[in-house]
Amino acid sequence: MGNGTPNDRRTWQPLVTALVPTYNGAAFIDRTLDSLAAQTWPHLEILIGDDRSTDDTLDVVRRFALGRPNVRIVERDVNLGWLRNSNDLMAGADGELMFFAFHDDVVAPTYVERLVGALRTNDRAVLAFSDMHVHELDGTEHLHAFDELEGLSSAVDRGRVMVRRPENWWVPNRGLFRTSGFVDVGGIHPNEQGEFSADWTWLLGLALVGEFVRVPEALCTKYYMAGSLSKRWPHDATQVQALRRSGIAEIRRSGLSPARKAALSGFLWRRVYGSRLPDSVKGVFRGLGW
Repeated sequence: MGNGTPNDRRTWQPLVTALVPTYNGAAFIDRTLDSLAAQTWPHLEILIGDDRSTDDTLDVVRRFALGRPNVRIVERDVNLGWLRNSNDLMAGADGELMFFAFHDDVVAPTYVERLVGALRTNDRAVLAFSDMHVHELDGTEHLHAFDELEGLSSAVDRGRVMVRRPENWWVPNRGLFRTSGFVDVGGIHPNEQGEFSADWTWLLGLALVGEFVRVPEALCTKYYMAGSLSKRWPHDATQVQALRRSGIAEIRRSGLSPARKAALSGFLWRRVYGSRLPDSVKGVFRGLGW
Protein backbone atom coordinates (compact mmCIF):
# COMPACT_ATOMS: atom_id res chain seq x y z
CA MET A 1 0.00 0.00 0.00
CA GLY A 2 2.96 2.34 0.20
CA ASN A 3 6.60 2.64 -0.68
CA GLY A 4 7.98 4.59 2.26
CA THR A 5 11.15 3.56 4.05
CA PRO A 6 11.06 2.39 7.69
CA ASN A 7 12.33 5.83 8.76
CA ASP A 8 9.51 7.49 6.81
CA ARG A 9 6.99 5.29 8.61
CA ARG A 10 8.32 6.23 12.04
CA THR A 11 7.81 9.93 11.31
CA TRP A 12 4.53 9.55 9.39
CA GLN A 13 1.99 12.04 10.77
CA PRO A 14 -0.99 11.84 8.39
CA LEU A 15 -4.03 14.06 8.49
CA VAL A 16 -7.02 11.94 9.50
CA THR A 17 -10.61 12.81 8.62
CA ALA A 18 -13.46 11.74 10.89
CA LEU A 19 -16.51 11.32 8.66
CA VAL A 20 -19.77 12.03 10.51
CA PRO A 21 -22.81 11.28 8.34
CA THR A 22 -25.81 12.23 10.46
CA TYR A 23 -29.58 12.43 10.24
CA ASN A 24 -31.86 13.29 13.16
CA GLY A 25 -29.20 12.57 15.76
CA ALA A 26 -29.75 15.58 18.02
CA ALA A 27 -30.54 13.43 21.06
CA PHE A 28 -27.21 11.59 21.08
CA ILE A 29 -24.69 13.03 18.61
CA ASP A 30 -23.10 15.18 21.35
CA ARG A 31 -21.30 12.19 22.85
CA THR A 32 -19.99 11.18 19.41
CA LEU A 33 -18.64 14.66 18.78
CA ASP A 34 -17.18 14.93 22.29
CA SER A 35 -15.30 11.67 21.73
CA LEU A 36 -13.81 13.10 18.53
CA ALA A 37 -12.79 16.31 20.29
CA ALA A 38 -11.00 14.21 22.93
CA GLN A 39 -8.73 12.38 20.45
CA THR A 40 -5.05 12.30 21.31
CA TRP A 41 -4.10 12.40 17.61
CA PRO A 42 -3.26 16.04 16.80
CA HIS A 43 -3.87 15.97 13.03
CA LEU A 44 -7.62 15.48 12.87
CA GLU A 45 -10.26 16.94 10.58
CA ILE A 46 -13.91 16.46 11.53
CA LEU A 47 -16.24 16.49 8.52
CA ILE A 48 -19.95 16.42 9.35
CA GLY A 49 -22.64 15.83 6.74
CA ASP A 50 -26.12 16.71 8.01
CA ASP A 51 -28.57 14.91 5.74
CA ARG A 52 -31.40 17.44 5.93
CA SER A 53 -32.31 16.57 9.52
CA THR A 54 -35.79 17.48 10.71
CA ASP A 55 -34.76 17.81 14.36
CA ASP A 56 -32.12 20.05 16.00
CA THR A 57 -29.08 18.11 14.75
CA LEU A 58 -27.81 20.99 12.66
CA ASP A 59 -27.97 23.37 15.62
CA VAL A 60 -26.04 20.86 17.75
CA VAL A 61 -23.23 20.43 15.24
CA ARG A 62 -23.04 24.17 14.56
CA ARG A 63 -22.50 24.80 18.28
CA PHE A 64 -19.83 22.10 18.34
CA ALA A 65 -18.02 23.69 15.38
CA LEU A 66 -17.75 27.10 17.04
CA GLY A 67 -14.11 27.85 17.83
CA ARG A 68 -12.92 24.61 16.21
CA PRO A 69 -11.18 25.38 12.91
CA ASN A 70 -10.71 21.66 12.20
CA VAL A 71 -14.49 21.09 11.91
CA ARG A 72 -16.38 21.41 8.63
CA ILE A 73 -20.12 21.03 8.20
CA VAL A 74 -21.85 20.06 4.95
CA GLU A 75 -25.52 21.05 4.99
CA ARG A 76 -27.59 19.07 2.50
CA ASP A 77 -30.32 20.71 0.42
CA VAL A 78 -32.09 17.34 0.08
CA ASN A 79 -31.94 14.07 1.98
CA LEU A 80 -29.37 11.80 0.29
CA GLY A 81 -29.57 8.71 2.49
CA TRP A 82 -26.63 7.37 4.49
CA LEU A 83 -24.88 5.84 1.48
CA ARG A 84 -24.76 8.91 -0.76
CA ASN A 85 -24.10 11.15 2.24
CA SER A 86 -21.13 8.96 3.20
CA ASN A 87 -19.73 8.79 -0.34
CA ASP A 88 -19.89 12.57 -0.68
CA LEU A 89 -18.09 13.04 2.63
CA MET A 90 -15.32 10.65 1.59
CA ALA A 91 -14.93 12.49 -1.71
CA GLY A 92 -14.66 15.82 0.12
CA ALA A 93 -12.25 14.74 2.87
CA ASP A 94 -8.75 16.21 3.06
CA GLY A 95 -7.24 13.43 5.14
CA GLU A 96 -4.80 10.79 3.97
CA LEU A 97 -6.73 8.45 6.26
CA MET A 98 -10.44 8.41 7.10
CA PHE A 99 -12.91 6.71 9.41
CA PHE A 100 -16.66 6.71 9.92
CA ALA A 101 -17.80 8.26 13.20
CA PHE A 102 -21.48 7.38 12.98
CA HIS A 103 -23.69 9.52 15.18
CA ASP A 104 -24.52 6.63 17.52
CA ASP A 105 -20.88 5.58 18.01
CA VAL A 106 -18.30 6.71 20.55
CA VAL A 107 -14.55 6.20 20.14
CA ALA A 108 -11.90 6.04 22.85
CA PRO A 109 -9.47 8.99 23.11
CA THR A 110 -6.62 6.86 21.71
CA TYR A 111 -8.70 5.41 18.85
CA VAL A 112 -7.04 7.35 16.02
CA GLU A 113 -3.56 7.21 17.55
CA ARG A 114 -3.64 3.42 17.97
CA LEU A 115 -5.02 2.73 14.50
CA VAL A 116 -2.59 5.10 12.79
CA GLY A 117 0.15 3.19 14.58
CA ALA A 118 -1.17 -0.10 13.20
CA LEU A 119 -1.16 1.25 9.63
CA ARG A 120 2.26 2.84 10.13
CA THR A 121 3.86 -0.58 10.60
CA ASN A 122 2.16 -2.27 7.63
CA ASP A 123 2.39 -0.72 4.17
CA ARG A 124 0.25 -3.53 2.77
CA ALA A 125 -2.70 -2.68 5.01
CA VAL A 126 -5.59 -0.61 3.70
CA LEU A 127 -7.57 -0.61 6.98
CA ALA A 128 -6.95 -0.91 10.72
CA PHE A 129 -9.76 -1.56 13.16
CA SER A 130 -10.38 -2.45 16.79
CA ASP A 131 -12.79 -4.61 18.73
CA MET A 132 -16.14 -3.07 19.65
CA HIS A 133 -18.55 -2.82 22.55
CA VAL A 134 -22.16 -2.85 21.34
CA HIS A 135 -25.11 -1.72 23.44
CA GLU A 136 -28.30 -3.41 22.22
CA LEU A 137 -31.82 -2.03 22.35
CA ASP A 138 -32.65 -4.24 25.37
CA GLY A 139 -29.82 -2.70 27.39
CA THR A 140 -27.40 -5.60 27.11
CA GLU A 141 -23.77 -5.00 26.14
CA HIS A 142 -21.57 -7.34 24.10
CA LEU A 143 -17.97 -7.35 22.95
CA HIS A 144 -17.55 -8.01 19.23
CA ALA A 145 -14.25 -8.97 17.63
CA PHE A 146 -13.38 -10.05 14.10
CA ASP A 147 -10.15 -12.00 13.64
CA GLU A 148 -10.74 -14.05 10.51
CA LEU A 149 -8.61 -11.82 8.28
CA GLU A 150 -5.57 -11.83 10.54
CA GLY A 151 -2.40 -12.91 8.79
CA LEU A 152 -4.00 -13.13 5.33
CA SER A 153 -1.70 -11.49 2.80
CA SER A 154 -3.51 -12.87 -0.27
CA ALA A 155 -6.40 -10.85 -1.71
CA VAL A 156 -8.12 -14.07 -2.78
CA ASP A 157 -7.87 -15.51 0.74
CA ARG A 158 -9.31 -12.32 2.22
CA GLY A 159 -12.05 -12.34 -0.38
CA ARG A 160 -12.96 -15.94 0.45
CA VAL A 161 -13.47 -14.91 4.05
CA MET A 162 -15.57 -11.85 3.24
CA VAL A 163 -17.84 -13.51 0.68
CA ARG A 164 -19.00 -15.86 3.45
CA ARG A 165 -20.11 -12.90 5.58
CA PRO A 166 -18.88 -14.60 8.76
CA GLU A 167 -19.98 -13.51 12.22
CA ASN A 168 -18.93 -9.94 13.05
CA TRP A 169 -17.82 -9.22 9.46
CA TRP A 170 -19.15 -5.66 9.94
CA VAL A 171 -16.78 -4.71 12.79
CA PRO A 172 -14.02 -3.38 10.45
CA ASN A 173 -16.46 -0.77 9.14
CA ARG A 174 -15.56 1.16 12.30
CA GLY A 175 -11.94 1.17 11.21
CA LEU A 176 -9.42 3.66 9.88
CA PHE A 177 -8.80 3.29 6.15
CA ARG A 178 -6.54 4.84 3.58
CA THR A 179 -8.10 7.40 1.24
CA SER A 180 -6.41 5.52 -1.59
CA GLY A 181 -8.65 2.57 -0.71
CA PHE A 182 -11.74 4.71 -1.24
CA VAL A 183 -10.35 5.74 -4.64
CA ASP A 184 -9.59 2.13 -5.61
CA VAL A 185 -13.00 0.77 -4.56
CA GLY A 186 -14.94 3.76 -5.85
CA GLY A 187 -17.00 4.27 -2.70
CA ILE A 188 -19.94 2.40 -1.22
CA HIS A 189 -22.10 0.91 -3.95
CA PRO A 190 -25.87 0.39 -3.64
CA ASN A 191 -27.47 -2.89 -4.66
CA GLU A 192 -30.79 -3.66 -6.34
CA GLN A 193 -32.53 -3.17 -3.00
CA GLY A 194 -30.84 0.15 -2.31
CA GLU A 195 -28.70 0.56 0.81
CA PHE A 196 -29.29 -2.87 2.38
CA SER A 197 -25.99 -4.05 3.95
CA ALA A 198 -23.97 -2.02 1.45
CA ASP A 199 -21.21 -1.85 4.06
CA TRP A 200 -20.53 -5.54 3.29
CA THR A 201 -19.71 -4.93 -0.37
CA TRP A 202 -17.67 -1.87 0.70
CA LEU A 203 -15.57 -3.99 3.07
CA LEU A 204 -15.31 -6.76 0.50
CA GLY A 205 -13.94 -4.23 -1.99
CA LEU A 206 -11.40 -2.92 0.53
CA ALA A 207 -10.32 -6.46 1.45
CA LEU A 208 -9.47 -7.06 -2.21
CA VAL A 209 -7.29 -3.92 -2.19
CA GLY A 210 -5.17 -4.54 0.90
CA GLU A 211 -4.76 -6.20 4.28
CA PHE A 212 -6.89 -5.51 7.36
CA VAL A 213 -5.09 -5.07 10.68
CA ARG A 214 -6.91 -5.78 13.93
CA VAL A 215 -5.95 -3.93 17.09
CA PRO A 216 -7.23 -6.25 19.87
CA GLU A 217 -8.63 -3.51 22.08
CA ALA A 218 -12.20 -2.23 22.35
CA LEU A 219 -11.66 1.31 21.10
CA CYS A 220 -15.17 1.87 19.71
CA THR A 221 -18.62 1.61 21.28
CA LYS A 222 -21.85 1.44 19.32
CA TYR A 223 -25.24 2.33 20.80
CA TYR A 224 -28.17 0.91 18.87
CA MET A 225 -31.18 3.21 18.82
CA ALA A 226 -34.81 2.36 18.15
CA GLY A 227 -34.54 3.96 14.72
CA SER A 228 -31.14 2.51 13.78
CA LEU A 229 -31.11 1.75 10.06
CA SER A 230 -29.62 -1.72 10.36
CA LYS A 231 -32.40 -2.67 12.79
CA ARG A 232 -35.04 -1.67 10.24
CA TRP A 233 -33.72 -3.64 7.25
CA PRO A 234 -36.03 -6.61 6.56
CA HIS A 235 -33.25 -9.15 5.78
CA ASP A 236 -35.59 -11.19 3.56
CA ALA A 237 -34.58 -13.51 0.72
CA THR A 238 -34.97 -10.81 -1.93
CA GLN A 239 -32.65 -8.49 -0.05
CA VAL A 240 -30.05 -11.20 0.52
CA GLN A 241 -30.03 -12.30 -3.12
CA ALA A 242 -29.63 -8.70 -4.26
CA LEU A 243 -26.72 -8.31 -1.85
CA ARG A 244 -24.98 -11.40 -3.20
CA ARG A 245 -25.33 -10.17 -6.77
CA SER A 246 -23.86 -6.88 -5.61
CA GLY A 247 -20.93 -8.81 -4.14
CA ILE A 248 -20.28 -10.40 -7.52
CA ALA A 249 -20.31 -6.93 -9.10
CA GLU A 250 -17.83 -5.72 -6.46
CA ILE A 251 -15.46 -8.55 -7.30
CA ARG A 252 -15.74 -7.78 -11.00
CA ARG A 253 -14.89 -4.12 -10.36
CA SER A 254 -11.77 -5.05 -8.42
CA GLY A 255 -8.22 -4.98 -9.72
CA LEU A 256 -7.79 -8.76 -9.44
CA SER A 257 -6.81 -10.84 -12.43
CA PRO A 258 -9.65 -12.44 -14.43
CA ALA A 259 -8.79 -15.86 -13.02
CA ARG A 260 -8.94 -14.60 -9.42
CA LYS A 261 -12.20 -12.79 -10.07
CA ALA A 262 -13.68 -16.02 -11.43
CA ALA A 263 -12.42 -17.96 -8.40
CA LEU A 264 -14.10 -15.59 -5.94
CA SER A 265 -17.27 -15.09 -7.96
CA GLY A 266 -17.92 -18.83 -8.23
CA PHE A 267 -18.96 -19.27 -4.63
CA LEU A 268 -21.38 -16.37 -4.77
CA TRP A 269 -22.79 -17.53 -8.13
CA ARG A 270 -23.68 -20.85 -6.52
CA ARG A 271 -25.41 -19.14 -3.63
CA VAL A 272 -27.32 -16.72 -5.87
CA TYR A 273 -28.51 -19.18 -8.47
CA GLY A 274 -28.22 -22.48 -6.59
CA SER A 275 -30.44 -25.20 -8.04
CA ARG A 276 -31.05 -23.21 -11.22
CA LEU A 277 -27.48 -23.76 -12.39
CA PRO A 278 -26.92 -26.53 -14.97
CA ASP A 279 -25.56 -29.76 -13.47
CA SER A 280 -22.39 -29.39 -15.55
CA VAL A 281 -21.70 -25.97 -14.02
CA LYS A 282 -22.41 -27.27 -10.52
CA GLY A 283 -19.91 -30.06 -11.12
CA VAL A 284 -17.21 -27.60 -12.14
CA PHE A 285 -17.88 -25.49 -9.03
CA ARG A 286 -17.74 -28.57 -6.77
CA GLY A 287 -14.46 -29.61 -8.35
CA LEU A 288 -13.01 -26.19 -7.56
CA GLY A 289 -14.21 -26.34 -3.95
CA TRP A 290 -16.83 -23.59 -4.41
